[in-house]
Amino acid sequence: MVTWLRLSITLLLCALLLIYVVDTRETLHTLLECDPAWTIAALAAFTIDRVLMSYKWGLLLNIRGYYLSLRMRLMVYCGAMMWGLALPSTVGADGIRILLVRRLSVRVDDALATILVERGIGFVSALLTALTGLLVLRALLPDLGTYDDALLGGAALLVAAICVLAFSFSSASLSSLMRVLPRRLTHHRIGHLLTQLHEAYRSLAGDRRRLSAFAALTITEQLLLVVCYGLVALALHVQFNAVFMFAAVPLAILISRLPISLDGIGVYEGIFIAVMALGGVKPSDSLAISLVARALQIVVWLPWWLMLAARYGALRPPADAEVAAAKRA
Repeated sequence: MVTWLRLSITLLLCALLLIYVVDTRETLHTLLECDPAWTIAALAAFTIDRVLMSYKWGLLLNIRGYYLSLRMRLMVYCGAMMWGLALPSTVGADGIRILLVRRLSVRVDDALATILVERGIGFVSALLTALTGLLVLRALLPDLGTYDDALLGGAALLVAAICVLAFSFSSASLSSLMRVLPRRLTHHRIGHLLTQLHEAYRSLAGDRRRLSAFAALTITEQLLLVVCYGLVALALHVQFNAVFMFAAVPLAILISRLPISLDGIGVYEGIFIAVMALGGVKPSDSLAISLVARALQIVVWLPWWLMLAARYGALRPPADAEVAAAKRA
């Protein structure tokens, strides 16, 4: 989806929430009641979340023979997220990561392979966590049969996603892709690049111990995010049911990954507000929780981004052409 359309949808969703769903005065009042001690605890939890995410990415890099320090991985990860906020949809944070680690002598095919595995396992884990949340809602609210279709559809999608992920690690997946592509491309440099990329990708599945550890840490990191949002709610003095929070955060994160709006803004808030409302939380309070959580994540990224910018001597994000060249290299 083109950037201008996603921006328009983002603005439309935010306007609809603010006009028809949320009382902005109540949201502002909730924000002004923020407790500093709980806010610091939430900030610490978000920091641990980024450390965990950077650490587990290092496990995949290690399989390919790269040993970047945790500090450097944090700089790359958080810096890419920060720069990604200012970039159009065609050049996201993952493209920035590829470019940054390329400067650290990591091959583009190796970096891209780790990101593809990260995204694949992350999607399966997010879907599994969201389905668990739906099951919890179904158990708590048995009269709402509307969740049955979502559960069946989600379960089918989970099985399909696991099958596709498993198939992607086989040699047959590359052969299938080559048969689909035009012959002139498979005999071109593109065919060679795809072969290199798939070899790097498959090698990650060869180290089952580290790949299993990565998958377990991915689920842990997603559950930690629920804790982060719970701490934000405590900081804002919002009364909430922890079970509904467990259901709301993974489901909102999963749906907001659809390329509908910029950074999932509006989509995440809409789902989060809807689920938390089932647990008795006012929309204005749910919006306040989401706003503070987004702000704290940026606060966590900021120092690492500044350190990375100091290393490369520029605060500007890499140009579109640079990232595209890195992907082609």
